[in-house]
Amino acid sequence: MPMTTTHALVPLAATLAFAKAPVPWRLVIVAAFASAAPDLDWFFRHLFHVAPESIYAHRGATHSLFAALSAGLLAASAHRQLGVRPLAAGVAVSAAMATHGLLDMMTNSVQPVAYLWPLSSVRLFADWRPFHGSEVHMAHLFAQTWVRFRSELWQIIIPMFALAAVIRGFRLLIPSFRRPPVSPSAVA
Repeated sequence: MPMTTTHALVPLAATLAFAKAPVPWRLVIVAAFASAAPDLDWFFRHLFHVAPESIYAHRGATHSLFAALSAGLLAASAHRQLGVRPLAAGVAVSAAMATHGLLDMMTNSVQPVAYLWPLSSVRLFADWRPFHGSEVHMAHLFAQTWVRFRSELWQIIIPMFALAAVIRGFRLLIPSFRRPPVSPSAVA
């Protein structure tokens, strides 16, 4: 599974690729937190002794599209603090959190994702699973983290930011992607 920090980089790449105007840093930080937040379900297992097969265990309800939409509604209600309109806050945070489950479905891990919960408790994998995922054991935390980071750097992080830079470049170079200037007669 991608590391939590890799999930948090997705909104930064999306901001680089798609932002038309400067994006308030509060929104970017909240979106980055939202994209990493589903991994907080790891605490449920350890603090509340949730069974691994429970829908509330890792890769369960917190990794669902429903959880992402709920986080987006919360962000929309706090749009003033985020410095954007309600729809922008809701879409940005929902999309950021939804990417977490999608990336996790693309791993060769042993545990699929309950992406469609509460409509279905069936856990899913993507048909294409290019990313290596494994459990991190506390005894080998540093060594395993370094190996995973190097792998994700080449498989996810560099390609994601390269694609974001290419999209940004096309948007800046090709006039059809730019907003046309507003003429003074159109304002009156």
